Amino acid sequence: MPTTLLRARTLDGLRAKAAALGPGARLISAEAVRPSGFRRLRGLRFEGLAVIPDVDESDLGLADPGSGRETLPDLGPVSRSEDVSAMLHDLGAPLMVDEQGRGGPLRAPGSLIVVAAPHDAALGPAMALAEAVGGQLYTSGLLEAYGRPSLEGRREAAAAREQGAALGKPVVVAFGLGRPAWTASNAAAAERLRADQVWLVVDARHKHADTASWVAAVQTRLVVHALAVTGIGETSTPGTVERLGVPVGWTDQSPVWS
Repeated sequence: MPTTLLRARTLDGLRAKAAALGPGARLISAEAVRPSGFRRLRGLRFEGLAVIPDVDESDLGLADPGSGRETLPDLGPVSRSEDVSAMLHDLGAPLMVDEQGRGGPLRAPGSLIVVAAPHDAALGPAMALAEAVGGQLYTSGLLEAYGRPSLEGRREAAAAREQGAALGKPVVVAFGLGRPAWTASNAAAAERLRADQVWLVVDARHKHADTASWVAAVQTRLVVHALAVTGIGETSTPGTVERLGVPVGWTDQSPVWS
């Protein structure tokens, strides 16, 4: 069954949005978050994943995959609250609070993270991310790995989300974009997975102009949240990746997801 991401200022508002999705729709996870940056001034908010019965998406008013989908921003820390815990307990959903002290890879059960790169370069960082967040690892696009399940398209991604939510795990997808010349068209296939968060793997040893062009091509189809950088210790100009305009969340020299 498909899932959709919901946001509201109150838990009641989140519940109302789930109910508005139609008969049979239900929340499978909920999260109390405090946005980062200027959004932090707005205070505590709620985000959750709702599962929807298989019906015609036009009846639900859901966005067409090609129209772009709202994605999760990096989430800032929020302290535990007994009141929030009680409300979510009444709702029947688990409380998932970001305790890292800063934004980072999503950990909410059922959330879907895409790690994309040319050829097979996404696999290593995606494996590291899945281990860090305790997630289920899949492959997709032009990438396969022995012993790893693969998924393609919205329905298989939704099924992986539902399984992840049931197991209390996020879903991490290593997505192969193929040759750089194919990036835009293959990023469209990644877009159909409707990820909540997208990480791009870039090689710091490559020419900045080539990397910038590749990142820009991906961004024509995907909202990119962070970079995973390889080869950082094998170049005399490691700082050029910071000029790409996307936060660096991981490097192979400092393998801590942040």
